[in-house]
Amino acid sequence: MPRDVIASLDIGTATTRCVLTEVSTRGQLRVLGLCQRPSQGVRKGVIVDVDACARTVQETVSSAERMAGVRAGALYVALSPLHATLQPSRGVVTVQSEKYEVCEEDIARVVQAARVVSLPPNREIVDIIPRQYIVDGYGGLKDPLRMVGMRLELDALLVVGNLTALSTLRRTVERAGYSTASFILKPLALGELILSADERERGVQLVDIGAGVTEMAYFEEGALKSICVVPIGGGSVSNDLAVGLKISISTAEKLKTEVDWFSMPDDKAFDLQAFGHVESRRVQPRSVLEVIEPRLDELMKLIRQQGESMSGREAPPAGTVLTGGMLKTKALARLAERSQSGVVRMKLEAYDFVDDPGLHTALAVAAYVFSQERPAQATPSGRIKTSVWARVKGVLQDFWE
Repeated sequence: MPRDVIASLDIGTATTRCVLTEVSTRGQLRVLGLCQRPSQGVRKGVIVDVDACARTVQETVSSAERMAGVRAGALYVALSPLHATLQPSRGVVTVQSEKYEVCEEDIARVVQAARVVSLPPNREIVDIIPRQYIVDGYGGLKDPLRMVGMRLELDALLVVGNLTALSTLRRTVERAGYSTASFILKPLALGELILSADERERGVQLVDIGAGVTEMAYFEEGALKSICVVPIGGGSVSNDLAVGLKISISTAEKLKTEVDWFSMPDDKAFDLQAFGHVESRRVQPRSVLEVIEPRLDELMKLIRQQGESMSGREAPPAGTVLTGGMLKTKALARLAERSQSGVVRMKLEAYDFVDDPGLHTALAVAAYVFSQERPAQATPSGRIKTSVWARVKGVLQDFWE
């Protein structure tokens, strides 16, 4: 009997990640295997060399397959806000039941009606995010099932992808020997898993700091409201260090992530050879901070400005939640708290056995797909009522024990 495997793929600027999971007989998500490899053919979140990127995808997925002992098949691919926009849409249908009681078929029809919009030829609908249902003018409904009324409306956001970017992603996956099941918007998956229901309801800013770009999203009233991209990531800090100190990128990455330079005394010197430099050379914390502090300050300033633009306020009520591979930079926490208004939370503790926050996206995509495929426990909008995050964390811990 074939196993029901969910394979998620996250192609990042610096790292490509794959997670293979399955739905157990108890209806839980269980991780079978995962892998991450340095990305090739990707620059600033954009695939610039399909063949090189496809080789990386093939190596990453096949390694995860060997660990899992199963074949991946179709891949659920994480989609960056760099290649997508949110477009408001509205669907209206007449309730068909004799007693005018809203049924699942009515909900399916109104969702389909909301997807029927006119788009430019270079755009494609990837997903739909219900914001509220309205029954005979009575709005604010999350679940209209079994309500009585003659007219059912849906206020929604369409996730609209750039056709060129989507085609490039599909071609890359195909050249790697796999197929694309669907695209999952990164902030949508991450937000449902690493943000609490209270944070999403009150208003929270989610910031995913990658190597090439920083992806941002704002949630309020329990739903995703807006997304944007800041064209700076952790790679810019590494490049500055490499140029400023005349070292390799790999050495710069270690300098960036392995030491909290703000807490080091100025008179203490470090040997660059301990961080992978080819020759022995000593560097003081002041020299490193003179390079990384301006760039990190610039990044935090842009995040604050974009956050104010998305939320319309100086600080989101529930604060800012940071995730992504850049969180391995030990100096980031102090700069984030210094530059951001309101509460700042760094999502490092998602899984007890995973200390790389860069894996959050791939894990979140798998859990998001799992939630969508459980209609018995899902609301009509596809959002599960129980905590997927808690259940996934539990089974992942079982997997590694």
